[in-house]
Amino acid sequence: MTMRRLITADDVIEALRVWHGNETQNWPLAHMRIGLEATRNEEAFSSLAEGGPAAQNRAVLSWGLALLRSVSPEAEELLRERFEHRRDVLAVANRLNVSESSIYYRQRQAINQLTDILNNLEESSGNNWRERMINRLDLPSYSKLVGVEEARQTLLEALSRNSSHFIISIDGLGGMGKTALADQVTRDMIDAMQFDEIAWTTAKQTHLSTLGRLKVESGRPSLTFPLLIDKLADQFEIPMNSFNSQLQRQKITKQYLQERPCLVVIDNLETVADYRSLLPSLRKWQNPSKFLLTSRFRLLDEPDVFSISQKELTLEGAYELIRLEARRTGFASLADADEGELKPIYDAVGGNPLALKLIVGQLKFRSLPRVLSRFDQGGGEQNRDELFEYIYREIWETLHDESKMTLLALTQAGATGFTFEHLVNVSGLPENVVDQSLEKLILLSLVDIGGNLLERRYRLHRLTEVFLLKMFDEG
Repeated sequence: MTMRRLITADDVIEALRVWHGNETQNWPLAHMRIGLEATRNEEAFSSLAEGGPAAQNRAVLSWGLALLRSVSPEAEELLRERFEHRRDVLAVANRLNVSESSIYYRQRQAINQLTDILNNLEESSGNNWRERMINRLDLPSYSKLVGVEEARQTLLEALSRNSSHFIISIDGLGGMGKTALADQVTRDMIDAMQFDEIAWTTAKQTHLSTLGRLKVESGRPSLTFPLLIDKLADQFEIPMNSFNSQLQRQKITKQYLQERPCLVVIDNLETVADYRSLLPSLRKWQNPSKFLLTSRFRLLDEPDVFSISQKELTLEGAYELIRLEARRTGFASLADADEGELKPIYDAVGGNPLALKLIVGQLKFRSLPRVLSRFDQGGGEQNRDELFEYIYREIWETLHDESKMTLLALTQAGATGFTFEHLVNVSGLPENVVDQSLEKLILLSLVDIGGNLLERRYRLHRLTEVFLLKMFDEG
């Protein structure tokens, strides 16, 4: 967890000094957790938002001074006389019937007392804030993430307050762990306390049952921008009452996002319509707020979107995930299996985390050969078909014949992939057709890109290859 910055006596002195400050000055207490807590203590939400950091600075001081009064009324009175009422040292000395030199000593003591009180409030406010943010997330579906440390660090840098990226996307095929990675990074951001508010909304939900079956929540409305705003207003606790119309509520939410650094996570944008309709609105609401998206569709054609593609696990990563899942569920024989026993699982489905978890769930009830037979292209079993339906079916139905033929040619590319020229030769399609097909397939996360700037190589996930062979067999 990131260490929280302590409030110093110098911070308190500066905050007191700018008690009557204008909008060009700095308020050291306004943007700490204690400032946000003071905001929440005010019922007039919209008026507080309009008050700005100067009002927050005064609210924090008033809060701290009220507590100081309960333990040392003289100290509280001295600070109010000196800073709130702006009386000079001599006037305060006469009022309190003490020497002028004594006032300076008592002032230092009072500031130190107030500093301790504010630090206690800051710690309590930080704990309350963190608990509220965590409660907006579902329980994590993982005990430990595997094979994502590089992507995690890249995302944390993009999401940092001093980064110029405001819309960040995690893309990849279904089952690649995009939601889990977004969840982990969001928890990292909660620990770092770099944002005033963090909100999470999900467009589509998928569950993995303890029996190793895939459950996709259906019947959810598509995530329109008005619906997103409603969800954000609820999480930001912006009230909807007789004094706030829906339009006013949306206006306050927009003001909230534009005046405060917020992180908004939008998970599972599964259709082109979802993100194409949302992006123009998000651009108007970004900075200082940031948006983290997860989508099966790559946003490489959106120049202002920082896009990171979730890759399948390596062989070693797949072994680690299988063993972690086995230990998590008390499956000792699988957790202790050697690499020779685990290799056929990777050969069958590659490094797709969801597919690996499905197999672990099935192995509790069936032998490894029986389970793997459900995932090969000749099995035709329900478990495999459910997985294919979730990951591929909707995308497959949108493809033109040229794109399907390009994918079929790539089933021969193996782990090293084809160069563009080799792919053209194998597919038998014209160069411009392959070029256009590749661009679409890459954006749909169906084709992975490797190689370097001088020579790109194109390949399929192992599971994609199995699906394609099944589809062309059926065709």
